[in-house]
Amino acid sequence: MAKPPAQKIVTKKHLARQEKDRNLNRILLISLSAIVVLIVGVIVYGILDERVFKGNRVVAEIGAEKITVSEFQKEVRFARFLQIRQYNQIVSNPLLVQFYGQQLQSMQAELADPKITGKQVIDQMVSDAVVEAEAKKLGLTVSEEELDAAMQEAFGYFANGTPTIAPTGTPFATATLSAQQETWLPPTATAAPTLTPAPETATPTSAPTNTPPPATPTAEGPTATAAPTETPFPTPTEITEAGSKTLLSEFLAEAKVSGYTEADLRAYVRRGLIREKVYNALTTDLPKEEEKVWARHILVATEEEANAVLDRLNQGEDFVALAAELSTDPGSKDNGGDLGWFGKGVMDPDFEAGTYALEIGQISQPVKSGFGYHIIQLLGRQVLPLTDSEMTTKKQNFYTEWLLKAKDDNGAKTYDLWQEVSPAEPAFTPAAQTSSN
Repeated sequence: MAKPPAQKIVTKKHLARQEKDRNLNRILLISLSAIVVLIVGVIVYGILDERVFKGNRVVAEIGAEKITVSEFQKEVRFARFLQIRQYNQIVSNPLLVQFYGQQLQSMQAELADPKITGKQVIDQMVSDAVVEAEAKKLGLTVSEEELDAAMQEAFGYFANGTPTIAPTGTPFATATLSAQQETWLPPTATAAPTLTPAPETATPTSAPTNTPPPATPTAEGPTATAAPTETPFPTPTEITEAGSKTLLSEFLAEAKVSGYTEADLRAYVRRGLIREKVYNALTTDLPKEEEKVWARHILVATEEEANAVLDRLNQGEDFVALAAELSTDPGSKDNGGDLGWFGKGVMDPDFEAGTYALEIGQISQPVKSGFGYHIIQLLGRQVLPLTDSEMTTKKQNFYTEWLLKAKDDNGAKTYDLWQEVSPAEPAFTPAAQTSSN
């Protein structure tokens, strides 16, 4: 019969050691689990920070309105896409390269530094938020019908026919000149503004911006910047509605690289329409005439020279002859110093103040400006209608001043974070040859 195994005696000391080992293992397991959880947490946080938290950070505030990183980056990518697209269209055509050679250099510089486009975009986004707030105050909205029509027109289709721009100014003339004023006319000068003002060359959609304007629609879709209105190239074939839809589809396929969808593009076009409506509402009642002056001057470098000119005039020498002899203004010296009619905001502020302070026929003391010293004679003063181009400039200046004030009134704030997160995508590769040389 087998001998039974001996009973192992478990002492209190042995039990204590076992408990200690269990506690140590438990601590090691908890510590290891905590380390794993921490590592996973860091990884997850990094992913969330990059994809969620960072995108929700704020780059600008306009009152209660906030512009997030993700919103900002989407618009910067689209702006870069438009710039690259326009750049490639130009460099692919030798005639365009010759015509826009200098502009290409500027475009390359902008695309090489993401902060340049980022600055333009953040300024425009802040402006658009202010304009949107003003549109709500004025009760201005954009209907779906208006938006649909604008989308079609952005890609070359005009349901009611291609619009034509006609001059809207009313011909006018200055009052009959006095016998004295007749003697002041230089041989080749005209004392009055042109009787038929030139038509406007700027459109309201591109006017109300203090930064580069939003994309100007063309038959091939929005482009990054407006091109000159006159080019030595053929007029494009008229686009049909079906053709417009095809161009839109092709454009959206290209725009995928920037993350832009058709909904984004419609929002982009809508902002332009709101901007135009607010611009028109704010500027439609501006006065269409203003007091203008007719003056001539002699420009010299120093006050001593100006006093010498004044002495010779006081001794009876001819203003026209002295202008031809002494004036350093190449644009007027051979025309008797005649500057024609001009309104406020056109000339150097100091020169303007000195001119408007004179009586008709009066000759000024030396007037210092950024160009030198002037001896000015006021030849006429009259309230005159503004030409179309003058009215456009007046509207643009008024809108720009309003926008700056509205930003302050709405507490607009831009944070430096936009500089850190301005994307460099889509990637840009400059062409090997971008000049006409």
